[in-house]
Amino acid sequence: MQRATNKVRRQMKTIAPEQLPDPWLVDSVYLLKELTRIRELTLQIPLTLETSLPQNTVLDALWRLEEQLRYLLRLHAAGQKAFAVRNVHTTTTAAAPAPEPRILRIRA
Repeated sequence: MQRATNKVRRQMKTIAPEQLPDPWLVDSVYLLKELTRIRELTLQIPLTLETSLPQNTVLDALWRLEEQLRYLLRLHAAGQKAFAVRNVHTTTTAAAPAPEPRILRIRA
């Protein structure tokens, strides 16, 4: 078991704190790839009686987190699409030529 753990540790990519991305700039594709990578690392842990329950708990938590992230991304995309449609409608309405004013001439 010790050899397998060392092998997994060697395969893990270490990131220095200064190399971590700004949390406000991390994109969704990166987050989804990281969740997949963590799930794959979890599946590489040798299955024993002691590790099966914690491993299943981690896998379940990762799955729920990924589903929540996908749901939030769909909500965000729908909001962006609705905003774009509303903006196009406002822009086309504003860009339409104004009707000529009707001027009534009064003769005296």
